[in-house]
Amino acid sequence: MLRSLLMLGLVVAASLTAQPGAAAPTPVVSGAAWGAERQTVELANGMRMGYVELGDKDKPVLLFLHGYTNSSLGYLPLGRLLARDYRVFLLDQRGHGESSKPACCYTRLDYAYDAKLFLDRFGIARAHVAGHSLGGMVAQTFAAFWPERVDRLMIIGSTIGRRSRASPDVPLPPPTFGPLDAEIRALKDPIDPDSAFMKEWWNVPGLDPQIQYHMRRESARIPADIWRAMLDQGEVSRDLRLTAPRITAPTLLLFGGKDALFSAEDNQDMARWLPRAQVVTLAKLGHSLPEEDPETVVAVLRQFLK
Repeated sequence: MLRSLLMLGLVVAASLTAQPGAAAPTPVVSGAAWGAERQTVELANGMRMGYVELGDKDKPVLLFLHGYTNSSLGYLPLGRLLARDYRVFLLDQRGHGESSKPACCYTRLDYAYDAKLFLDRFGIARAHVAGHSLGGMVAQTFAAFWPERVDRLMIIGSTIGRRSRASPDVPLPPPTFGPLDAEIRALKDPIDPDSAFMKEWWNVPGLDPQIQYHMRRESARIPADIWRAMLDQGEVSRDLRLTAPRITAPTLLLFGGKDALFSAEDNQDMARWLPRAQVVTLAKLGHSLPEEDPETVVAVLRQFLK
């Protein structure tokens, strides 16, 4: 099912091996074992940010930004695959995971500024930047406001904003989660990670049931007010066209052909506003394409980065 107004990202199995020829994969068995790599750091703006670092420090840096109500842990398998060639940072964006959860603020620029301060904290001048769904909007914003910090930009299952085709000056309503919209508005603390809502929210094709179990708990840690604040304050589907001309980094637009959140028309519009971008559509995959087939997604990213 969809999850994302910007949602969530990327996954395969914490059971994927990290090196060719490595021993048999270790199953996900407990919250303590799964995600034990996560650390926290304080940024210059006072934000505490959770993150996972993978790969050797002498490799090129790749920064990954997750989607709505995901966390760094949702990207662990993907990060482990990419860590063969890159120093990978998987972030908990504000409001998620181990990062601070202030009542305000959740605009795309707030998220992007956190990412900039994170790179500052580690003394990293430039990085490849990737994001899925909400993370893709944040990645676009980062690349527009700090173009000198981005080597290559990868936008996965995301949008540049929605406009009426008949009247391009008229913004369209944000994408809908269907019946789950009302349930998000009605959420109350504490959120039950094993509720019918949360099971539906994390009903991602191909996602290992044990990872679903852990990610439901990650999402349930987000206070109900923050679920709503990220939608209301975040302006997550507002127009990014005004800042698109500032993006100078070589860009990949990676879409799922069966994305139920962002349509083929949305994807085509994004490609028109980023005319130098390379476009790849994985016809059989949906909005959560990195979770549905992470090995294929990693192959596309590696090809682009090379």
